[in-house]
Amino acid sequence: MTALNNTVAAAEVYFAAKEQLDQAEAVVKAAKQDVVDILGGYGFLEGETADLEVTLQSRKTINEKMLLALGLTQAQIDSCKVEGEAYKVFRIKAKKPSKVQKAA
Repeated sequence: MTALNNTVAAAEVYFAAKEQLDQAEAVVKAAKQDVVDILGGYGFLEGETADLEVTLQSRKTINEKMLLALGLTQAQIDSCKVEGEAYKVFRIKAKKPSKVQKAA
């Protein structure tokens, strides 16, 4: 019976944590949208404890080894490369406490 109780307890802990995670992810998603709205899309916000930058990035993805194996030359492969779809990148950099804050 102890193993069953431990299993139930573990499941309950997992479900509670998952519910909190889902709620936190909803808050983060809403906060990201607020930042995008404030910045008009992209830019930089300076906060008291962290700075936040929103930029666009895109990347190229292709399996070049497979294309070479199919008989394409590297030049042919390179000529087919295009920019991928751009996506927003949120970077948050925590600020280090200043010496003034440490002294207080």
